[in-house]
Amino acid sequence: MALAMPFRELPVARMVPTGRDVVFDFTALRPPWPRLAISFGKTLTAALRVRELGGGSVRLVHLGLPRKLAVGALDLIIPMPTDCYVDAANVLRIRMPFNPAPPLDRNSPGALRLLASNLPRPWLALMVGGPTSRLPLEPCEIVRTVAAVGARTEERGGSLFVSTSPRTPAGAIASLRSALPAHSEFHVFDPFEARANPYAALLNLADELFVTGDSASMIAECWRTGKPLWVAPLGMPPLRRFMRTVRGVVPRPMIASGYIAGDVNIGRWIDQLSSAGHIGILGLSDPTLAYTSRRDDDLSRAVARIHEMLRSRDGCP
Repeated sequence: MALAMPFRELPVARMVPTGRDVVFDFTALRPPWPRLAISFGKTLTAALRVRELGGGSVRLVHLGLPRKLAVGALDLIIPMPTDCYVDAANVLRIRMPFNPAPPLDRNSPGALRLLASNLPRPWLALMVGGPTSRLPLEPCEIVRTVAAVGARTEERGGSLFVSTSPRTPAGAIASLRSALPAHSEFHVFDPFEARANPYAALLNLADELFVTGDSASMIAECWRTGKPLWVAPLGMPPLRRFMRTVRGVVPRPMIASGYIAGDVNIGRWIDQLSSAGHIGILGLSDPTLAYTSRRDDDLSRAVARIHEMLRSRDGCP
């Protein structure tokens, strides 16, 4: 929609139950072929198929790491800010994922409950994630984070609102409840009660936001609210730290060729955001740079770059 062009969103892939592999179905790929195909993550395979079927006239833009593909094989690559990738003329760097701040639905059960709350201000909201394929987030670490934000809440004389996510370990729920301060509310994510989820309401109505450092999209959504944001970074197991060191010395031409995939390092990105003042690190630093739409230019730069690419293909100046 940001491109202000007619578009179609085609279902071409689904995750298998293990969550690691993808099954493709290309039956939806039919003419007329588009001028532009945009892929994200593992759907790059489908975008390459579109270009093949379209006779090579389709321009390809990929969001994320183009695994097993040379950097020059695509018209434009927009790595996520957590991705460690090479610099090239067709690579556009961004500060944040494109996730917008969720709008407030005042009629949703989650919002109505918050709007009716008489808990004392300021309101601190903590969004709890969970372990990922690359980083663990043990229940004890989640409890420590809740306790740290709870202590800050009591110092401020305010209230704490905690919401879990689909990846929050079930074994941490009881311990999380016991770590809450006196003035608090706790919401357990329920995939079957989406409108009851207070996530959007918390981001819009709380005074300060806190998130665990496992989700780049959640960090981006919180940052774009303009509220002060603190991130609780995740620890890294020794083997993962060793492998990251090894990946750090891989020659850049090997990554550019596609023979070795670039790494994903959310911790490095969180440190960069903290150093620039965009966010604070829980217990270590505070955000010092207020959000402004002028600084949030990632999407507008990507849109301008894509339009420029299409004009050059059409022979326009």
